[in-house]
Amino acid sequence: MTSDDRMPPGAAPPVLALRRPEDVIRAVPALLGRSPEDSVVVLGLRGASGRVHIALSAPADEPPDGFAYATAEALAAEGCGSALAVGYGPAARITPRMDALREAVRLHGVELRDALRVTDGRYWSYLCPSPDCCPAEGVPVPRGGPPGVPPGALRAGPSDASEAVAPVGGPERDRMDRATTAAEARCARMWSTRDTGGHAAFGTAFRAEGLREVRAAVAGALAGRPPGGADRVAWLALLLVSVRVRDEAWVHIRAENAALHADLWRRVFRMADPGYAAAPGSLLAFSAWLGGDAPLAEAALHRVARLAPRYSMAALIRQALDHRISPDRWRPVTPEWLERNSPADGPTERPPECPKPPEGEGPTP
Repeated sequence: MTSDDRMPPGAAPPVLALRRPEDVIRAVPALLGRSPEDSVVVLGLRGASGRVHIALSAPADEPPDGFAYATAEALAAEGCGSALAVGYGPAARITPRMDALREAVRLHGVELRDALRVTDGRYWSYLCPSPDCCPAEGVPVPRGGPPGVPPGALRAGPSDASEAVAPVGGPERDRMDRATTAAEARCARMWSTRDTGGHAAFGTAFRAEGLREVRAAVAGALAGRPPGGADRVAWLALLLVSVRVRDEAWVHIRAENAALHADLWRRVFRMADPGYAAAPGSLLAFSAWLGGDAPLAEAALHRVARLAPRYSMAALIRQALDHRISPDRWRPVTPEWLERNSPADGPTERPPECPKPPEGEGPTP
């Protein structure tokens, strides 16, 4: 579940007041850079002014409870005190998700200011009790986008790069600490079930699990789904200890979808235990650099340098930034090339160790 459409560096974000349901409905396509269909979009608001901080979207067929929990967790992790939600589709698909969302955000201390459903050219509010402004037959959807704002121009992301990569705190950090302990125990159980095969058997199983998780997370991000809750993120961060698994995530990043990858790895970076944050932080830095967001890349690298000074992938990206190398010079490799040259079932690296990763593990040459 994600969208973070960015403006050119240094550009000031357009200001659009979201006072009425019509304003929200007109703003969503500009925030996402596309017209939403058969999906639920949630705008996370921060600060006294209620400025849009993140725009999250998920397919309307995503399980209601999973959608609601992941959304509420993401809003809380990003410090959003309130939110707006718009569902696009029939009531049978949207209503269960809105009901679950209302309960989930309440439990996370996030105020849901409005929840709308749009279908067949009309909209309804789940929170407005007045038939005068919200009749049973719905209200015609306004046509056109926000006045003077081209699609994709609005930004739904933190304006301060250091704030964007700061680790989560409070209850969210407590949940991640528990999830990390559970992930380490899971890793230990994987080892114990393969002790007869030694490091080789465990390493092969660990990489296979990591590739599945990375591919699912990347596919989800590109389809507009979140990386998951604390347990899923903690397990993914631990699996990225494997260089082969980390490289699998690396080779999927392309300039045309770099912002979506950056949003995925920024969330994992912020939520991950510091001992497992170097890999997602480096993936974030690369995604940001490739997408032209140098301040975000710098902020990610600065934090990675404090956590793991010898992490080689971060050092490579640091060289690109220091030498002002243009992202246009990047020549990506394919996942197929990576598998041929570094097969997942081959002895490509020293197997990871439970429960903590080696601090300076670097990229595959």
